[in-house]
Amino acid sequence: MSKESEIKRELKKLQKIFADIPEDKRDLVDGLIENAAFMVVTLRDLAADVAKNGPVITAVNGNGFEVTQENPAQRSYNSMVQKYTAVMKELNTYLPTTRAQEVAQAGDLLKAFVMAGKPQ
Repeated sequence: MSKESEIKRELKKLQKIFADIPEDKRDLVDGLIENAAFMVVTLRDLAADVAKNGPVITAVNGNGFEVTQENPAQRSYNSMVQKYTAVMKELNTYLPTTRAQEVAQAGDLLKAFVMAGKPQ
């Protein structure tokens, strides 16, 4: 499967998950979803490279000496996984509140109200 078709598949998955985003936030969220889809596919590629070649590689430097260094794919993976996590965290803030969360919040508010009137 080509990288482009993998990204499209991830994009559809994410669009389904975030389908209930309010229309006024849709433009912002669509950009985040597109970035997340690209990142998840790229992270898989980078992880496969690290799994195949290891987190540390041996290379020849400009002076002709053999040196051990961090695999560039490992470095890219570490950087991108942090950005992917931030994008997903941001996307989650746009998800509508579920009914269970609403009930829990209402219960907390009621408890706070009752406790506020309780003599000390």
